[in-house]
Amino acid sequence: MVAFVKRVDLEILDNRITEALTKVGLDVINVTRLNRKDGNTPANTIKITFKDANNRNTFIHTGLQVDSMHFSAEAASQNKKPVQCYICLQYNYVAKYCKTKQQICAKCGDNHRIEQCTAANDAIKCNNCKRKHLATNHSYHS
Repeated sequence: MVAFVKRVDLEILDNRITEALTKVGLDVINVTRLNRKDGNTPANTIKITFKDANNRNTFIHTGLQVDSMHFSAEAASQNKKPVQCYICLQYNYVAKYCKTKQQICAKCGDNHRIEQCTAANDAIKCNNCKRKHLATNHSYHS
């Protein structure tokens, strides 16, 4: 169970946050300061992983108190869509790691983009399960 705290001064170290949370009785697994998009520069956002939903929900309600400073907390949103490669349409990895590099049509499963597909609507076939739906229809694969 993950929560985030934003706008935390860079001077406040992760171990001080961990101490503050355990001091009020929260069961924390990990406290990590995120980096900016460049990957090297520390950001003002802290990611906190809790043992369970109860600890996380209590934290969301109370926020973070470090010394005389108070920070609001927010729960991590749960991604409901499964990860899918937009090239080959397989699940559980993204295009960056695709070995196929051959575009698969989400409508008919052939080697072309869906925009170029000439298959009739009654010829729709998922490349993953071979049923009659678009390969990008996640309700069949979640």
